[in-house]
Amino acid sequence: MLATGSESKGAAAPRPASGLRKTVFLLVRLAIGVGILVYLGESGQIKLSSLVRLVHAWPITAAAVGFLLLDILMMSIRASLLFRSARLTLSLWHSIQLNLIGFLFSTFLPGAAGGDIAKLVYATKENHGRRAEVATVLILDRLAGLFSLVLLPLLFAPFFSELLDSVTVLRRLLYMDAFLAGAMLAAAAFVMFFEPTRSWVSRLLGRWPGIKSIALRVLDALTVHGEARSTMLLALLLSLLANLALVVVTGLGLYAVNPAAFSMRLALVAPIGHLVNSLPLTPGGIGVGETAFNSLFALAGMNGGAETLLCLRLWNVFVGFLGLLVYLLGMGRIVHPIEDSTEAGYAGAESATRIELN
Repeated sequence: MLATGSESKGAAAPRPASGLRKTVFLLVRLAIGVGILVYLGESGQIKLSSLVRLVHAWPITAAAVGFLLLDILMMSIRASLLFRSARLTLSLWHSIQLNLIGFLFSTFLPGAAGGDIAKLVYATKENHGRRAEVATVLILDRLAGLFSLVLLPLLFAPFFSELLDSVTVLRRLLYMDAFLAGAMLAAAAFVMFFEPTRSWVSRLLGRWPGIKSIALRVLDALTVHGEARSTMLLALLLSLLANLALVVVTGLGLYAVNPAAFSMRLALVAPIGHLVNSLPLTPGGIGVGETAFNSLFALAGMNGGAETLLCLRLWNVFVGFLGLLVYLLGMGRIVHPIEDSTEAGYAGAESATRIELN
């Protein structure tokens, strides 16, 4: 008994050490992000005084919050559609709540993936045996949003040919963006439409049956989505609309802090800036996002990129409070198999019929 107890203590010992390492790593990343912000402020690359204009620009703030809510609505419709393709139901109202909670965690908690993890926790609640399928839908939902963000600069590029001809660095960034878009498309086609993929994964993970089972379930779920091509195209369209709303919010931010620098060229560089800001280099992209926005705006002949992103971070706080309200009210099970919903409908109809007969 003593040996067993000591062994269990020894097995549990690495967990606190692992947690400590993660905390230290998180604090280091946070310190780097804050350090970059301090440097940008001290060097004059961020003019915090320009943010004071937001006090007098409350109509712009109201419009920006409205477009952020429109962004969330488009994402919520997209998630609801993708869940339906997987034979699961997520009502639009529950999808809005789920995205608001994800927005809350991604805004207030350090770490770029905090919102995605929060959505995964709530969506898989009471869905034992279907968690792999639920997680697959959320991953696909996230990838659809990222792909549309990668695609936007390529769609805007023909309208700024003169700028791209004159700025070599910006042109090379678009080449990299196009390569990333092509790689994402190729990877999606390989997983969704290439039949031998399943047998390759099965052989590769043959020694680990547990991991193999989860991986095959994920592949099967992705294949189902690949067959629903009209739904995937609609999801991509909704993603483009959602990210267009984000670009509009970015434009409102620039107009609020530096109206003299406002230019439609922002539409070309803002999506790239938001991509960089989403990279998990520092918690929430703090510092790194501001640096990227400053550099990208400068390439497009504008200034005030860092202040623009800080303005967006402030507006995100307003929307984040709505997510806090949803969090405090709580949510039960929000994702259900379609079969369960159908059975519940039949049961309700039968009970109603019995009441009428009686």
